[in-house]
Amino acid sequence: MKKQKIALFHPWIKSRGGAEGVVLKLAKDLNAQVHLYTWIYDKEKTFPEFKKLKIKVLSPKFFKKLSRTHFLRGIFLFLSFFSKIHLERYDKFLISTSGVGEFISFRNYKKGETYAYVHTPLREANEKIMEWNLENRHKTFLSRVFYLSAVKVYRFFEKMAWKRIDHIIFNSELSKQRAKEHNLIGNKENYVIYPPVEIPKKSLIKKGNYFLYVSRINPPKRQKELIEAFNNFSKVHPEFRLILVGAADNEKYYNEIVRGIKGKNIEIRSNLSNEELGELYSGSLAGVFVGYQEDFGIVPLEVIGRGKPLIAVDEGGFVDLIKDNPLFHKIKEKHSRKEMVREIGKELENFINKKYPKSKKKIKLNDFIKEIEGVLRA
Repeated sequence: MKKQKIALFHPWIKSRGGAEGVVLKLAKDLNAQVHLYTWIYDKEKTFPEFKKLKIKVLSPKFFKKLSRTHFLRGIFLFLSFFSKIHLERYDKFLISTSGVGEFISFRNYKKGETYAYVHTPLREANEKIMEWNLENRHKTFLSRVFYLSAVKVYRFFEKMAWKRIDHIIFNSELSKQRAKEHNLIGNKENYVIYPPVEIPKKSLIKKGNYFLYVSRINPPKRQKELIEAFNNFSKVHPEFRLILVGAADNEKYYNEIVRGIKGKNIEIRSNLSNEELGELYSGSLAGVFVGYQEDFGIVPLEVIGRGKPLIAVDEGGFVDLIKDNPLFHKIKEKHSRKEMVREIGKELENFINKKYPKSKKKIKLNDFIKEIEGVLRA
């Protein structure tokens, strides 16, 4: 049987995040000829496996710098009108998007055969996240006006772009709910297929004295709040350490959290190999995860899948899969930054004062590629 030819588009491949991991999995493992297209590709900052793939970059090189600035990403709306993919050469067109990526459909649409894997509709246009952004990121009058105006413009074009998507695959029930709130789904065929989670069949479990937080370093991941809480925690418990693993998506924010570290028991690491990261998981006392309204969240599942306790917020796409697991120690989600710092500190204290249960309860994981192929064949 002849393999399908699939054009796969993802707006930027420039970090080692969950979305990039999903795109890599699709490009490598789908039983099809997959050609990968993007606007931005930074081979030094993303997964090295991408170097083995043929990637077509649809934008001029100077756009790479623009993509690093939060507000300027909106310029890709206009770039989408000049990004042509010859879809007549393909059987299917698959768009991977966290918002903005769907704009590629303005110039590229294959009737009846255009699919989207939605990591989330644009976070910055979601009401709950907008409230958090206005409280924590956009504090000046001009910044707020610009932000709210940009969201209004975005929502207009977002609805236009979603009309050109025939089949929608969401990465979590939370992402699907966000799309419903914006009236984006309508009567379109839609599915929820959780992202792939790589958990070793056997992993050495050692009980160290450090907590581990693996995530890209940017404001919604809330490393700043975790560091502040851990600084306070360390005054009473200096024997424990905190290791943060992640690349700096936001240089200004990275410098802020570095300045916020008090003492030698907090360290930041980046660009680790899979083997090095596996060693850190194995030797940790517990994993920590405090991202705000995480669309899915692969790291919490990796932590629990390795038999390690997880201290994490009680809201996010990952919660559906682990809410009843005894290894899940819940931090109460709070909108206020100060209250969030307090809640993180409270749960760290609770954790070390309790004997955490050992659990053999396995996470039920889906066969990601098999389920995606099922949709593409439908």
